Amino acid sequence: MDDSIKTESSPYRWVILSIMWLTTFVGVVPQFQISALAYRIIPELNLTAGQFSLILTAPMLPAVIFSLAAGALADRFGVKKVVAVGFIFSIIGVYFRYAANSFLELFILMFLTGISITLLNANAAKLIGSWFPKEQIGTALGLYFTAAGVGITVSLSTSALFPTTKSAYVTAGYIMIAVWIIWMAFIKVKPQGAPDFPVMPVLKYIGVAARSSRLWLVGMALMFIMATNMAFSGFLPNALHEAKGIDPVAAGFMASLFSIGTILGSIFLPFLSDRIGIIKPFLGPVAFLGGVTMYLSWLAPLGINMVLLVFVGILVGGILPLLLSFPMLLPEIGPVYAGTAGGLIATLQLLGAVFIPSFILAPLSGQNYTLLFMLCSMCFLIMGVISLFLPELGSKARAKDAVSMVKES
Repeated sequence: MDDSIKTESSPYRWVILSIMWLTTFVGVVPQFQISALAYRIIPELNLTAGQFSLILTAPMLPAVIFSLAAGALADRFGVKKVVAVGFIFSIIGVYFRYAANSFLELFILMFLTGISITLLNANAAKLIGSWFPKEQIGTALGLYFTAAGVGITVSLSTSALFPTTKSAYVTAGYIMIAVWIIWMAFIKVKPQGAPDFPVMPVLKYIGVAARSSRLWLVGMALMFIMATNMAFSGFLPNALHEAKGIDPVAAGFMASLFSIGTILGSIFLPFLSDRIGIIKPFLGPVAFLGGVTMYLSWLAPLGINMVLLVFVGILVGGILPLLLSFPMLLPEIGPVYAGTAGGLIATLQLLGAVFIPSFILAPLSGQNYTLLFMLCSMCFLIMGVISLFLPELGSKARAKDAVSMVKES
């Protein structure tokens, strides 16, 4: 039986996708609790803008260090085991943040919170590609990435409602423990009866992925879109509070509108791409439009800016799953090397998310939020330029290539 037919006929793929969704949701919530509670945390720990940026992006630092190894190890030992181990470290980090009394202590604990989501994100395309047919991968990844938007939205809009910072942290810890148990009980790496992937030395997986120039382009595009996303969504609540005098709870709600947009974009743009059968028009042109809209959303008056925040969120949210579908679609990668390839692009992706906001955007802008959001928009535009050099790998292009190969043979 054809593998794509087998995976499409397996309803358990939706269980897999749901558990992946929950894992990402509980991984994102702790990170953006820091953003929503900045007005408490910054004075309590006497943090500078640079230190706060490092704490905010600390959960993404494991991706820089571990993503490539996580992908290669998952290709070798399976996604389930690798992510399950990561959960243990993340639970410790999420739960015990209340005990932090300094920048360094909170930074270390926030670093631990990001390990489980790092190990899953590096292998998301591989796990989804093992269960879903190619024509559904973009849509499935889009649904998966709504978890990040929902997690950010819930975190930004509810964290300030907790009576204490400790109660917010501990609640997130208990939720993560519950999801870990669900992961251990119900995740399966592939449908029953599906063929096993060949087992090779870890360095073999890494070598094949590293030789793909097109994969490096995908990683560079992800680097800049994630820099845009992290800096904009991470600094927006405090910027609205400090620069525009908006109440912290209201600022958190307004910032969550961007996250709501990413949820909508993660669903509808990949769905449209899959239905039409093309990918590139949803990358470059969308990025150029998004770069302009992002800057305007900060300059626009109250009311109009809320509409623009949703719109730019839609554009950001739609791009991410499309880029992350490339490892499964590139002919030189495919399902065998998708874990390692996903780890490679995740490393570049998180380099952008951690180092560009913390060591370039924040130092250049200081407390000038207008300059900060202009730099965010420029990163968005750079991502659009890079995407122009990517191949078209939508279903129409793949079908055309298949016909050409048949004619040549």
